[in-house]
Amino acid sequence: MAKQQASQKYIFKVTTSRLKRAKWDLTLPIAEARKNDEIIALNDSQMLRWIDELNGVVGTEQAIASIRQRIKQIKGMPHSLQNKRDIRRLYEELDKLQFKPDYLHLVIDRPKDLYRACKGFKINGIRYVRLLGTSGGVKNSTIVFVSDRLAQELRRRVDNGRDQSIEQIPAKLEAYRALTCSGSTPVSMPHGILVVQDCETAFKEDVILLSDEDVDEPKMEFRKDFEIKLDCSDGYGLMCPALAKRWSEELKLDYVAGGMNTRFSWEKGMVFCFDFHDFANNVAHKSTVTDAWGNEVDINNVELILTVSMLKLWKCYDSIDHYLACCRENHYTFGITKVCPKELESWRGLNYQFLQSYDLTDEQIDELLRPTMSELHDVIHGDYRKAILFLRGMHIDEENADIGKDDFVKALMIDKRMFDDPYVRRCIFESIKKRLTDAKIGVIGVHGNYSIMSGDPYALCQSIFGMEVTGLLRKGQVYNKYWADAGAEYVACFRAPMTCHNNVRKMEIANSEELAYWYQYTCTHTIMNAWDSTCQALNGADFDGDLIMLTDNKVLVENIRPAPTIFCEQRKAEKRIVTEDDLVASNIASFGDDIGRTTNWITSMFDVQSRFQPDSDEYKVLSYRIMCGQLYQQNCIDKVKGIACKPMPKAWYDFHGNALPEHPTEQDIERRKFNLRILADKKPYFMKYIYPTLLTQMNEYEKNTNAKCIREFRIRLYDLLKMDQEEMTKAQKEFVWYYNKCTPLSNNNCITNRICRKLEAAFDGILMMNQSAEFDYSILKSDAEYKQSQYYEVLKLYSEYNRRMDDYAIIKKKMRFNNNDSTFYYYNIRRDFVESCLRVCSNSRQLCNIVLDICYRRSGTKRFAWSICGAEIIQNLLEKNNGMICYPSLDPDGDITYGGYSFSMRRKEYADARDYS
Repeated sequence: MAKQQASQKYIFKVTTSRLKRAKWDLTLPIAEARKNDEIIALNDSQMLRWIDELNGVVGTEQAIASIRQRIKQIKGMPHSLQNKRDIRRLYEELDKLQFKPDYLHLVIDRPKDLYRACKGFKINGIRYVRLLGTSGGVKNSTIVFVSDRLAQELRRRVDNGRDQSIEQIPAKLEAYRALTCSGSTPVSMPHGILVVQDCETAFKEDVILLSDEDVDEPKMEFRKDFEIKLDCSDGYGLMCPALAKRWSEELKLDYVAGGMNTRFSWEKGMVFCFDFHDFANNVAHKSTVTDAWGNEVDINNVELILTVSMLKLWKCYDSIDHYLACCRENHYTFGITKVCPKELESWRGLNYQFLQSYDLTDEQIDELLRPTMSELHDVIHGDYRKAILFLRGMHIDEENADIGKDDFVKALMIDKRMFDDPYVRRCIFESIKKRLTDAKIGVIGVHGNYSIMSGDPYALCQSIFGMEVTGLLRKGQVYNKYWADAGAEYVACFRAPMTCHNNVRKMEIANSEELAYWYQYTCTHTIMNAWDSTCQALNGADFDGDLIMLTDNKVLVENIRPAPTIFCEQRKAEKRIVTEDDLVASNIASFGDDIGRTTNWITSMFDVQSRFQPDSDEYKVLSYRIMCGQLYQQNCIDKVKGIACKPMPKAWYDFHGNALPEHPTEQDIERRKFNLRILADKKPYFMKYIYPTLLTQMNEYEKNTNAKCIREFRIRLYDLLKMDQEEMTKAQKEFVWYYNKCTPLSNNNCITNRICRKLEAAFDGILMMNQSAEFDYSILKSDAEYKQSQYYEVLKLYSEYNRRMDDYAIIKKKMRFNNNDSTFYYYNIRRDFVESCLRVCSNSRQLCNIVLDICYRRSGTKRFAWSICGAEIIQNLLEKNNGMICYPSLDPDGDITYGGYSFSMRRKEYADARDYS
């Protein structure tokens, strides 16, 4: 989804072990912290805006933009000692503006460290105290601390005049307090806010109930015609078209966003564009409604409607006027965290969770894989035009051809000779290799897209105006403009994390003139109906920004098996008058994220299940355990809310969980044997492409086993495993048995392993990097000259850069970095070296030539050149190509065939081109 990019700030992120070594009084220069990866980037937030205000900092964004513009100007000037000094001074000023010393993230190495940290500690002379734990932070044992100087005022503002005598659940209150730390971009206040009760519907369905109360293993019960009460507005509200237009302009969007994710005091959720004034005039025929506090409000004086599921602590205020007065007093600004995009993608990758519950034949898997395999085959054979399509996508046009990073892809579009650049060849090879690895773990390309979920706004308006709630969608229907325009009749719906086939839904795409009129602003989000349990089936989805994956892929839609929705028993945490001690205790109780582990155990059960026939006891028990996995996933989520929950039984996934009692009965022994037959104690084979350590273990195991196989039987392990059981000797059968028993990964015939093996068979050994042709890198250079002394100073920096990148590669192999961590880690390294290089040579054209001569005269990494001087390289190439960029565009008569479509090459003048004549 289009995430609203707030300006980035930088803060310290340190560990308690680091502080303990310094006896809780640490001196940490910014330069040292950056090299030690103890600085992280945060988007701007309400909290950071408050800190700027309390410190008297105003006009930060304008100042940052001004400094960056000045740095850019100096880079175009001749190199001089004064310019070097100015560059250094400007970067120091930039650091002061972007670095926020009053706010830091503390990583808690051991729970008891948090108690010590809460007593206070110092970094660079600033004393810090605990502020709060964010929902994402506590999972990673990370807590927000702020300077003691500002803490009291920040806490007062967070509380925002709420009635503190009303009891709350500590963990939930902490999560609501943490909304002030969500990255957001401020927008203007709406002219009139209405808070309403949520819209609820009731209907009956066949369901499965799961409960683990007072039992060792969950109790599963099928209920026919179970009465369901649905909050069909959970987490969303409405904005009128005028407000949507104004906010879109303030966010500098080139379209009117159909939905926005908002942040305000105690408030979070989506607001979708819907003309409720039109509804009042032409459907309800009245303008007066009743708000959540029982007060009458004229809808004509309202731009924004919030539901009570969005305004978490609405009961802590007497009225909307009381609430807004507190917000004004504490200087709250309305913030936007993300917006619905202008357009939806047409092609998207699945993931293994979406696929693992399907029962597909080899032929159906081949059909599912065909587009992905075709894409890889198309690009593997060395056509630079197909490489551009692979790297940039199939929807390049005149508007977007020159948009994006100044990288090797853009260079290739400017000058096709770049295809002979060894760096470009390696980047293309690595991209293909990554795409293949992704495919092996279930990232299979399909006609599909992700979109933000919404309830039915028409139904919500009916509820607001006191009318009978019918909505515009029937049971089993969704509305999505993309799929309605595409003529899709049915789509498959997925939402992660997924557990079993009960979480997959086949939905009809509704389409009518009435829908097109009322949902005319619904361009890129999906509206769910108010009359079925689809949201519960999608693992408890709501409408505060949750994403749904839709695809009309024939294999996936036609092979959905109808299955009842699973309802898990909901526990409630105890409410109380919350103290600081309660909040600290809730932080510690929430440390760790067990959802990933629980989800992996479920996936392992699918792998084990594939060994058995569907009518066997083993298969049926595993089906039960897999469905119970949804309950245990819910328990992991509830743990963060402060609810005491049971984990998955250890006997299901751990050998040691099946120990016999001191005096076992025959039934105990049989139960243990049965449990061990279906034990999900190993990850499936395909997961070696997810976890680098597993890949290393598996490769080493197969290497050693293959060597032993050759010694004992004079054949390769691969050939032995292909042999029929009847052809094997007793020793060979035992060898294979021990191989399967001791292997680090389980290689049964679950669907994801089958997909993985098909891709290995098709591409392993074929995917090889093409050797580069002769390449004259002078096309990347300008005519600017430089001094040899500058060359050698930059050469030292180049060596240091390579060392840090090597260290990063080692760390990345051992750990699974998420995209944000990886991106910032690399950005941090790049920032250091850009600044250091400009101090050596402040003129960007000279610096570019130095760096190119260092990188392209030797066999080492050339990433340094593109990292430090990518923009200048692009400008140099444009100068040599008359400011033109070439791109492949869809054309039925084109001579390029890729992904089943035809393309032809087109040219356009680069939008930012200078006068190249």
